[in-house]
Amino acid sequence: MNKVFNLIGLAQKAGHVSNGTEAARSSLINGRAFLLIMSSDIAENTRKDLLASAEKARVPWIIAGNKDELGKSIGKEYRVAITINDGGMAKRILSESKVGAEANSTGVF
Repeated sequence: MNKVFNLIGLAQKAGHVSNGTEAARSSLINGRAFLLIMSSDIAENTRKDLLASAEKARVPWIIAGNKDELGKSIGKEYRVAITINDGGMAKRILSESKVGAEANSTGVF
């Protein structure tokens, strides 16, 4: 999982991350997101809402760590949801996450 968090950090530094629930939702709705990443401790209603947006946009998603770990990976206090807005980086993260993370790769790159 450390590799996933390192890749998320690189995406953040490159400006390819929308962080926070509202920013992630907006990114999904506006077609900028290539991957949705949620924390394991996200609220159930928030998770359902974001998954509905991801499914509608045909964007794959993963669960990666808790909110503190996800936030730390992008240099923030905590985050329950982020999107990766670069196709190449999203593919790398999704590939790495298939080891030990809950994922749904029904989206299309």
